[in-house]
Amino acid sequence: MSEMADNNFSGLNVLEFAQGVAGPYCGMLLAQHGATVTKIEPVKGGDWSRQLGRSYGDFSANSVVVNRGKRSVALDLKAPDAEDIVRRLAAEADVIIENYRPGVIDRLGFGYEAVKAYNEKVIYASLTGFGSVGPNKALPATDTVMQGYCGLMSINRGSDGVPRRLDMLAVDTVAGLYLFQSIAGALYKQLRYGVGSRIETNLLHCALAFQHAKIVEFALSGSTSEAAGSPVGTFRTADGFLSLNARRDPDFRRLCEALGNTWFSDERFASPAARLEHNAELSDLLASIIQKKSTAEWTAALSEADVLHAPVKTYQDLLKDEQVNALGVIGWDELDGLGRHPVVSVPGLATSGERGAPRIGEHNEAVLSDLGYPRSKIDDLRESGAIA
Repeated sequence: MSEMADNNFSGLNVLEFAQGVAGPYCGMLLAQHGATVTKIEPVKGGDWSRQLGRSYGDFSANSVVVNRGKRSVALDLKAPDAEDIVRRLAAEADVIIENYRPGVIDRLGFGYEAVKAYNEKVIYASLTGFGSVGPNKALPATDTVMQGYCGLMSINRGSDGVPRRLDMLAVDTVAGLYLFQSIAGALYKQLRYGVGSRIETNLLHCALAFQHAKIVEFALSGSTSEAAGSPVGTFRTADGFLSLNARRDPDFRRLCEALGNTWFSDERFASPAARLEHNAELSDLLASIIQKKSTAEWTAALSEADVLHAPVKTYQDLLKDEQVNALGVIGWDELDGLGRHPVVSVPGLATSGERGAPRIGEHNEAVLSDLGYPRSKIDDLRESGAIA
């Protein structure tokens, strides 16, 4: 892949007011594609993602991912001198990202209409929890809250029937991806027609789009628990778990041959529809057989039979996995206070980026100097607490 692919947005100036994961994830993608992303974060504590989960000094596992490649300016937006700094940055920005609750950024004086008055070609992207209209517009929202509200937990139930959250920030990440996609489209419009754009989306909308097929499934059948086919699922082996998909007739026949039986001639299992109708029986039969051998034994047998399957791996397994390492998609970085940690490259790019995540306010002086502030003024700003 050409190295130019990593610089699709070279020369693009992005101003990011976002905190947490969703908005910053979008900003990180722009940075990894070559944009210069300047992140405004609070003086005290910085972006709250730095305290999301276990903290390592200025970093957490989430913040070190979503802030890769950015410049950090730690700024008190309510300080008297902040408006001039932000105004200068906004005037030079091709893209602005913010994820405050509706109306907050306007009250701070940096909303779309205010910025458009002096930067009419700006692409201004806002990401909220529930949107800017409706009874919930002022409510706070996080990934955990939205996983419950949007129905995602309802289709992820444990054996006890209790809805469970996915133990990762799935809604936030998906929202960041959707926002990045919208900005990329707006950049094409900006390039072709020389006009700016106002982009508004929210976690709820993104979460619904992510689950579109399941929502259609429910509307058609009244259920979200229908199997995708049979046999499809996770089965316990003698020493772990195996994910299996042999729902199509050719796959099911090859599975039966690998198992040494003739289930495909049993009329209960003779077609995809019949297998789906008798899914519980077939799954029980398979489970009783698969649990007798190790995962490695099944992986070897099913690979030879060309049956869709995979061992259920842990992250420890993946960091050592031959296929993952052959792809070269995980590199390693080291930051003071955080230590050595894996860096997964952005899909479609040749490298994982040259810069890691910044400390709180790491680029205060560099950014302000670029804006024309003399050192004496920068010192005054630091002394007053306007910058970290």
